[in-house]
Amino acid sequence: MTSKRVVLYARLSTSSDESVSIERQLEAGRDYCRAKGWEVIGEHVDDGVSASANAPEHRRGWQALLNRPRGSFDVVLIWKVDRLARKVIDFLHADEALQAKGAAVASVSDPIDMSTATGRAFATMLAVFAEMEAEAIRARVKAARRALVKAGRVPGGAAPFGYYNAPNPDGPGKVVAKDPDTIGFVTQAAARVLRGDSMNSVAAYLDEVAPRTGRKNSAAYWTITVTKRMLQNPILAGMTAHNPGNTGKQRGTEVLRDETGMPIIREDLAILSIEEHRALTARLAVSEPYTTPNPSYLAGLVWCGHCNRRMYRNAKSMNGKKVRVFQCQGKEGCGQQVTNLESIVEKTFLDRFGSLPMMRLERRGSDRDLAEVHHQISDTLARMSEDGADDDALLERLQALKSLRSKAPEPDRFEPILDQTVAEWWQTDRREALLSYFTGVRLTRGKGGRNFDPTRLTLIETRRIRIDPTVVPMDDPDAIAAAIRESKRSPEET
Repeated sequence: MTSKRVVLYARLSTSSDESVSIERQLEAGRDYCRAKGWEVIGEHVDDGVSASANAPEHRRGWQALLNRPRGSFDVVLIWKVDRLARKVIDFLHADEALQAKGAAVASVSDPIDMSTATGRAFATMLAVFAEMEAEAIRARVKAARRALVKAGRVPGGAAPFGYYNAPNPDGPGKVVAKDPDTIGFVTQAAARVLRGDSMNSVAAYLDEVAPRTGRKNSAAYWTITVTKRMLQNPILAGMTAHNPGNTGKQRGTEVLRDETGMPIIREDLAILSIEEHRALTARLAVSEPYTTPNPSYLAGLVWCGHCNRRMYRNAKSMNGKKVRVFQCQGKEGCGQQVTNLESIVEKTFLDRFGSLPMMRLERRGSDRDLAEVHHQISDTLARMSEDGADDDALLERLQALKSLRSKAPEPDRFEPILDQTVAEWWQTDRREALLSYFTGVRLTRGKGGRNFDPTRLTLIETRRIRIDPTVVPMDDPDAIAAAIRESKRSPEET
């Protein structure tokens, strides 16, 4: 009996299947070689590697095997054909690579002989069956996963930050639930982004209140990328990410939907409305320019009354102290500057408007629902134009959404809600409160010193139509129309 030089190769997708464990595959190969009188000269392993997702040439263990010199081994012994490949094309490529090395494939469990045409045909048939088995497994896993997701159960994996996998109160398995210890941090982070805070500051906030200690295979800190990924998760709006067939590293953008094509919302998981989450993801998609660590609510809103140029805030030293000043800069600028402008504008604005009630318009439920249907129709049409789109599934969704739209009730009227004063809103969002009345401020030169001359400051009137609900009866259409006409005649500056 001619002794052959053999290299053993073993592969396993997961480490939970003891029947085909790496050690059992190698031990079976050693026993086989002893019975044949063959010499084992090496062993190569790919542990935790899927054959369906990774061709042999993309696996480290197989690459190391092929790096052996040509003619240094005669046979590569595997436990079964599916340990080498689960696709026919992958098996044939692997066999071709071994032939180039002057070696052949042999199997412990499958009687294959790659030295004859009949043996090669039989081995190819085994690879065909391995591929069919892989497809069947994939279909079963996808069906089981979708059934779990539709039932609200966790199909596997860790829960997003701010949530945890809790025991299912209605049966077996687990369901996602809010983590009372961390969900507040997610809510605060989202609020900070929506109000315009920089991503650096939001990441720093999370590092302070919720350090990423003890997290395996992940960033040690809240980087901008990690923070954005956490906030982009549709679970924040109560939606479940569902992207069957997505094999990329990037999270897909699809969510679980009902039979009408609308996203399924779990109110018990949501910390944002779907509109708020859409605004959040749009904000996260914009690259941030460099910003100062202490941004001014007046940034970009201050104009020089002489040069009609925007004034910018800089740090300067005055009397040995570092202060922030707004200045008309550049060769064409007049150089005028003012300190403490934020406090000056705040006093001027609140003295005039602080006691007024803020009016916001509350949309009734049918309005929100109909607007969301329109958005989902537009989103579906956009997806249909993408390369590789599942046109049949998207067309079915589009038809369901249009049917839902045809059944939606007529929109209800907007209703004014008075729930806070301008001063109270100012404490929440100074910039937005100012912009609800004015487009900015204009400064002219004047006498310097500690006492600011208020005549130097002009608030630039917005073109928006404003109605004072304490003066105009909101249930009288004629009074509202008259107020609108009067508002349009108001001067641009005040």
